[in-house]
Amino acid sequence: MSASPVPWVVEWVNQFVSNEATSERVDWWVDRTVRGIQEEVPEVALRPGLAQQLDEAVRENWLSFLRQLPRSRMEFVFVPGAERIARESAQTALPLEALNRIYRIAQQSTWSYVTDLVGSVDDSRAERADLLIFLWERASAWIDRAINETSRVYHESRRRIDISRNALWLEAVTRILAGEALDSRWISSELGGYSLSGHHTAFVLATDDQEADTESLEESYRHLAGELRLSQPLVVRPGGRRLWMWAATTRPLSVDAHDVSMDGPMRSIRVAVGPSRPGRSGFVSSHNQSLRMLNVLHPDKRGLFLYSRYELLALLGCDEEVDGFVRRTLGDLLNPEEHEARLRQTVATYLALDGSADRTAAALSVHRNTVRYRLQQAGALLGDRLSVTSSDVALALMHLDLCHAGRLAERPGA
Repeated sequence: MSASPVPWVVEWVNQFVSNEATSERVDWWVDRTVRGIQEEVPEVALRPGLAQQLDEAVRENWLSFLRQLPRSRMEFVFVPGAERIARESAQTALPLEALNRIYRIAQQSTWSYVTDLVGSVDDSRAERADLLIFLWERASAWIDRAINETSRVYHESRRRIDISRNALWLEAVTRILAGEALDSRWISSELGGYSLSGHHTAFVLATDDQEADTESLEESYRHLAGELRLSQPLVVRPGGRRLWMWAATTRPLSVDAHDVSMDGPMRSIRVAVGPSRPGRSGFVSSHNQSLRMLNVLHPDKRGLFLYSRYELLALLGCDEEVDGFVRRTLGDLLNPEEHEARLRQTVATYLALDGSADRTAAALSVHRNTVRYRLQQAGALLGDRLSVTSSDVALALMHLDLCHAGRLAERPGA
């Protein structure tokens, strides 16, 4: 804030406040400002409750600003009408950006009106720049505080609404997953219009990042839904660092891991995707399969993992018996040294690319002969029991990668 204003600025401001605080001038000001807001923010008219409260909020804000304007030190007051507007906006899903535009339009209206008045000042003492700076600083500070307080109340209201809605949806989803015989119309009503007809694809988003919070997971699901072009997915927070999501489609949804960029908000999470199944039973089974997929993934794994691709792996699960199968199958190829790790990577890539040495060489950025040599070395480590193209080897390598992030600990007691 600039230094104390010169006396003539104080005199002008006092006279301005005296003139503008009359009921007639306040009515004129409110009507002028509200009309400007309604023209520039048409979303307000679509929410009758909000439109009715706008007049009162503008009036309270203007009168409060006028009372504080002449004081040597202004004290911002977040008027009740502004708080009601913020809460009503949150409840009616008016975007916060539209709510902030309301304040900016009011600020522009104020500035336009005041600059016209200052321009008409005919006084030899009047240094208009001092007056404009004084008014601009105070009006800007007031609007900035109003926007900050509005954002705070808006977000608090949205959190309360989301918590209440999530509790309602989680209860309904839990009952569906438990197999209760519920009326379809009741389900749709409880879940905000989500229908159990058609096909359902379940997603479970999870992270072990200690710094992750609910908002980061929600940012991830919005990114995922946008990448896959999902329309109004059902999203439920079951607690912890997980988020459940379902997409309803008229036809089976085809998802490919390459369809989703794992940059940005997706970088620290893993997403298990269930198969696309029809009807209420499909809603349940797709979710159960996505959980089964998630439960075998190592905490260090990141990315999109499809149950349809790793079905056998998910069904087998991860326990000491399966780990024993991996040890017996891979034998010396399981050694933790860098050389064996490179051989396992080559074999896994070769198998994933349908046994093409050329494509494997391109994927690993090595020569084709290098791929052939590594495959021979891997075969030698496997011995006479299996070849590198064996389905058992493919399954063991897949289990080692997804369930143990490439490193299987020594067998207990070994």
